[in-house]
Amino acid sequence: MLNYFSAAVAAALGLLLVSPLGAQQAPVDQSEPSTIESKADQGPTRTPPQATDQPPLVEKVRRYVEDNPIVKKLEGDGFYPRFGGLGSGSGLAGGGGYRQHAPWAYVDVSVLGSTKAYRGIDARARWVQTASQSFEVWTNLAFRNNTQDDFYGLGMDASEDSRVDYGIRSTDVGARAIGRVRPWLRIGADLGYFMPSVRHGRDDNLPSIEQVFNDVTAPGLARQPDFLHQGVFAEIDSRDAAGFPHRGGLYRTAYSFWNDRTFNEYDFRRFDIEGSQFFTVAPKDVVAVRLALAYANNKPGDRVPFYLLPYVGGGDTVRAFGEFRFRDENAGTFNVELRHRVHKMVHVAGFVDWGKVANDWQDINLRDLKRAYGFGVRAGTDKRVFARLDVGFGGGEGTRLFLKFSPSF
Repeated sequence: MLNYFSAAVAAALGLLLVSPLGAQQAPVDQSEPSTIESKADQGPTRTPPQATDQPPLVEKVRRYVEDNPIVKKLEGDGFYPRFGGLGSGSGLAGGGGYRQHAPWAYVDVSVLGSTKAYRGIDARARWVQTASQSFEVWTNLAFRNNTQDDFYGLGMDASEDSRVDYGIRSTDVGARAIGRVRPWLRIGADLGYFMPSVRHGRDDNLPSIEQVFNDVTAPGLARQPDFLHQGVFAEIDSRDAAGFPHRGGLYRTAYSFWNDRTFNEYDFRRFDIEGSQFFTVAPKDVVAVRLALAYANNKPGDRVPFYLLPYVGGGDTVRAFGEFRFRDENAGTFNVELRHRVHKMVHVAGFVDWGKVANDWQDINLRDLKRAYGFGVRAGTDKRVFARLDVGFGGGEGTRLFLKFSPSF
């Protein structure tokens, strides 16, 4: 039953192995994924005026964005604004934070809120970093209070009419060690303790989850255990840029154990693999492709809580469907985008998405895939994407609009 998807996985693994060998550009440094290093030590330099073929209005807008104090605050130490960061389904989110490089550590603390009353706190600190940045040790704390996540039931047959919402409050405390084996290869390990609590949904337009589903149809609804989770991961990055890559690839794989420390009923393992490759087909055009697979494996008698299941649907998977539209123990997504640069800080894109979930991992194949197509606009720099607007069609459930503050992949 694996047929085509097995071939796709094999192709992705093959690209994972060979992509760095052909990469002639410098790899992207992601030792601090959400932080751009301070440039204060470089002095208050300004790029001298240069000849440009941009229309005067476009050039004026570009210089306004680049010189804007808010944009400049996205870099360096001190207080800074933060956009997004509360996860799928949160609505328009943002907040502020403070970060500081000290001789003994790097600390970053931020507080977030959203238009749907989601709230979050992130605190992370790097305690160890070698001079060559080849080894790092981090501690992390993430608190989330999601007020109205959507749930439709399990599997591909879940009806839109069965849509409900639920709240979930969680705290995840953990540590991460990262080693840079090669300039393009990072490996690491995670250890954490996750404490969830499912609550009544707050969307007045939808029933709350306990009014429609029970602990059988939504595993883990009646009571939620605390989890000890631990895992290992590897990442190969040969992209020429993190924001708007034109060539190279990004490949990640992770294997984790989730151990129920409360009831001993929800132990499971999860394997994730994701590969993205970028091809320059013209001076201003890039074709980007991604394959992502997620597999959960639980022992007989154990279950995977519905709020930790892989899913398909939303602005990061299949963009013709709402967030978390289809959930099950296994999921596969394939995305293709044609990106065109209209300005060095603006790209437009056309995309096609396919995806599927299944209870049996062997059923993640090319049969009965959900599909989406659409277009989008992205603003940012080569270093990072500031905002992304995607419009998706083709799912038979209306037009979907997604505003995100991160790349699609």
